[in-house]
This record gives sequence, structure tokens and C-alpha cells, in this order.
Amino acid sequence: MPKEAAYSTRTRLVRIIRALIERPKGYTLRELAERYIVSADTIKGDIEAIRNGGFVVEYDEQYRYFFQTDKPYRQLKDLLHFSEEDQAALYQAIDNLGIASDRAVKLKAKLGSLYDFRRLGHAYLRKPHLTKVDLLQQAKEQKQQVFLIDYRSSNSNAIQTRLVEAFHISPAEDTLQAFDVDKNTLRHFRISRFVRVQPTDNPWAHEGRHTIMHVDPFRIVDNQQVNVHLRLGVGAYNELVERYPLTRSHIEETEDPNIFDFQCHVNHRFFGLSNFILGFYHQHIEVLAPDSLKEHLNAAVRQMTF
Repeated sequence: MPKEAAYSTRTRLVRIIRALIERPKGYTLRELAERYIVSADTIKGDIEAIRNGGFVVEYDEQYRYFFQTDKPYRQLKDLLHFSEEDQAALYQAIDNLGIASDRAVKLKAKLGSLYDFRRLGHAYLRKPHLTKVDLLQQAKEQKQQVFLIDYRSSNSNAIQTRLVEAFHISPAEDTLQAFDVDKNTLRHFRISRFVRVQPTDNPWAHEGRHTIMHVDPFRIVDNQQVNVHLRLGVGAYNELVERYPLTRSHIEETEDPNIFDFQCHVNHRFFGLSNFILGFYHQHIEVLAPDSLKEHLNAAVRQMTF
């Protein structure tokens, strides 16, 4: 059983909760103690603290611990629940405070991000996703290469297994930044697009080339971002925020209640954004800037065959 690094009590408690969710009846007190490099008495105290927090923790005849069926999932979903009605009420409260408009815009953007995280967060409660993130995090901490099994690539239109050095993991953006060993270059991967993570005993060999890059609301990694400015009708607004929830915090209302203003930095090749515009142009999408986006869209249309 792999051992974890030393953690604070708070971090260890969270990791124990996740471990029991991922592998119910998978650990005894002794095994948890070995995993987190503490004494069995410490783990016993951690379990008691988790119970005091409202979780129902049981153990089977072999003293392997588990949560009462679905109990933690329901509790965690309740904690993550943040509805559109809640968001609207908080927006109205901000407006009633009478604070500076730029400060109000920033507060609303933060609330929008919280709502987006809540929508994305339900996927985190699924065991396969939790397991992938946990194994990636362990590989990062131990600086070991891993295989991404059966990655579904949109660029190559193929399913392949990739050997990578995972150095930046962002579950909220569904993004993994890694060094692709076989292709000898930096790559970003969608965590949801590979089946599982297979650890290896190979140490990192390219750490000097690990560079964390910016991620845009379309979950595209690119340090050459450009600012775009669009005007959206109601239908286009609905499609954009439903398909790309992270864009919500970059959208503002206008004087016309049927028009929304979208300004944001995106990847310079306009991946994601151009697909949205070309797919929903009939929903009223006006491209105001930059000219390079207009040229990119015109070129894409000319290349289409019917």
C-alpha cells in the first residue's frame, strides 16, 4: 500500500474521507495508519472526528471501515448545492448594498464562479473521477510518470494510451497539464477523457521543462491568450453558459435585457469559442473584437465543404 506524505490534521481528515468514499471496506485502522504515516490511535481519533462532523462511519467483521450507504454522498451534495435562485438572490443583495459598480461586478463574478464549481462538482463525487485525481496527485508528489489509459483525443481523432509526467492537476477545470514523454512536448489533457491512471516506477526525466500555462473558460491551455468581445442574444447566452459554464463570470448584462456582453481572454487559436460561434451563429452572435477572430471565422467558413 503506497504511503502518503505528511499532512496537517485537516488535510489528513479530508483524505481519509475521500479514501473511504473511493474504497468502502477497503481499509482497517492499521492500514490507514500506515497510509498516512501516523499511529492507529491517531486514525481512531480522526474517525471519531469524522463521526462528530455528522458522517456515519461503520466497520465490517474484518474491521474495515466504510460510510453508511450513500450517506456521505448525500451530505456532500447538500454542501455543494448552490442553485440559480440562490445566485439571483445574492446578486440582488449586492445591488442593494449600493457599493461601487466595479466592486459589485467582481463580487458577482466570484458568485458566478462558485455556481460553476457547484455544477462541475457533482462529477467529483463519482468514484472513477476521484480515483483518477488521487492517483495523479500521488504521482505528482512522488514525481513518477503515469500512463493515461485510453485517452480520447479530439486533435488526432484517436484513442491512445499516453505516458506522461503530470505536474499540474485542476479538477475544477477538468484539466491536466503534463509532459508527454512519447511526443517529447508539453500537453494538456481533459481528465474526463481517459479511462484510468496507471502508475509506473519511472521517475520524472523532464522536470526542467514543466511549465504551467494559463487555462481559458473553454478549458484550453495557452499562454498566448487574446481578448475577445462578443454581444450575445438570449439563445446564444443560454448555449454558451450551459456548454461552457466557466464563461458565466465573464458575461454582463447590457441596457437591452435581450442582449449580453461577453469579454474574456481566450486561447489565440480560438478553440472552443469558434466552434460555439459557428454552431450557434443563428442565435444572434455579434463579434466586436478582435479582427483576428473575424479572419479566423471567415477562413473556417471558406474551408467548409457541403
